[in-house]
Amino acid sequence: MPRQTATEATEKLYLSAKEAAAELGISLATLYAYVSRDMIRSEPVPDSRARRYRAEDVRLLKQRRSSAPGGAAQPGSVNGIASFGGVPVLDSAITLIADGKLYYRGSDATALARNSSLEQVAALLWGCRDVQPFTREAIPTMSPTVERLASELAASGRIERALALLPLAAEDDPSIYNMTDRGLATTGARLLRFVAAIICGTAPSGEPVHEALARALTFGDRRAADLIRATLVLCADHELNASAFTVRCVAGTGATLYAAVEAGICAAQGPRHGGFTNRVEGFLTDMAHRQDLEDAVLHRLRNGDPVPGFGHPLYPDGDPRAAALIGMMKESHGDDPAFLRSLRIVDVMEDAGGLKPSVDFAIGALGATLRMLPGAGLAVFVLGRTAGWIAHAIEQYRSGQMIRPRARYTGEIPR
Repeated sequence: MPRQTATEATEKLYLSAKEAAAELGISLATLYAYVSRDMIRSEPVPDSRARRYRAEDVRLLKQRRSSAPGGAAQPGSVNGIASFGGVPVLDSAITLIADGKLYYRGSDATALARNSSLEQVAALLWGCRDVQPFTREAIPTMSPTVERLASELAASGRIERALALLPLAAEDDPSIYNMTDRGLATTGARLLRFVAAIICGTAPSGEPVHEALARALTFGDRRAADLIRATLVLCADHELNASAFTVRCVAGTGATLYAAVEAGICAAQGPRHGGFTNRVEGFLTDMAHRQDLEDAVLHRLRNGDPVPGFGHPLYPDGDPRAAALIGMMKESHGDDPAFLRSLRIVDVMEDAGGLKPSVDFAIGALGATLRMLPGAGLAVFVLGRTAGWIAHAIEQYRSGQMIRPRARYTGEIPR
């Protein structure tokens, strides 16, 4: 048998854009969306302007998509935990993604974003029927130690401050081990308000968190608070994503709500999750002063470089969260130059790429429109998602189970 050359071996590791799209049965635009969300790795072809795509990623994605009707993977069972194309699946009554829509306990999230506050949606997600968690008793107090450390960390990033201060805040919470429905809801309210205060750089209060956040992140635009409120609601939960699963794993061990939320923040700040908003912000900054904006976007598509924030595997017809938020921005800031630039990118991507914006792009467009500082998008995402993380932790406590998947061993066979 002839020996395989190094070039042949390399070619088997990679596919061209057309080959990868053909193997998956998708358009090139959809392929670029998968690459943009780091579901398929790509890299430049040596001595060429083209890009190549990891064959193993393409085939793994193909296997997951084709294992059930409609492109959804078939759930199986691994040691009592269902699996979805190799990804764990748990029963949950919190959030539903179906038919291109997002529902919080049966209520359309985009409808809630029109008028509800994050506090109201948090109570809904936590299953509070007869309990109003956001009372005056649920306003956290900062000990002198926490206040001193918060002051010392004032120049640090908002997310880094939260990660540093949450363990100390847990020590100051007198009812952290109250696992009754009322106790968990009250602790959740204090925790949400504490995260809001740390992100805003203020003392905890009973003020609506979107108003505090608008004052901290914007420069006096009176219309900003309503847009931030809607964004917080749209970010509140998104079913069993990476950070929600992390939170449930931690809660399943019996760790406190504070520990579970801290774990969620750690997972969310990664560039494939909430931190993806930073990539969108960087892209929009690069495009801010381009006179040839449309040509610049087309150039990226032509070279196989993904435009961050477009396409979502769970919403093939468009992310409803993005549509809702962009629609609200159009009503309030429809003549703003930064917003109009974002709309031009949306139009090019839909016409030339066949892709619609995800909530990541909408958050980036919000930051550009409201002139928020870099990293503000992640701060808004984390604060909104804190409500959902608390809901998942409470639901996991109620299940009484610890999450313990088994590994499929692929290493060396024991001798």
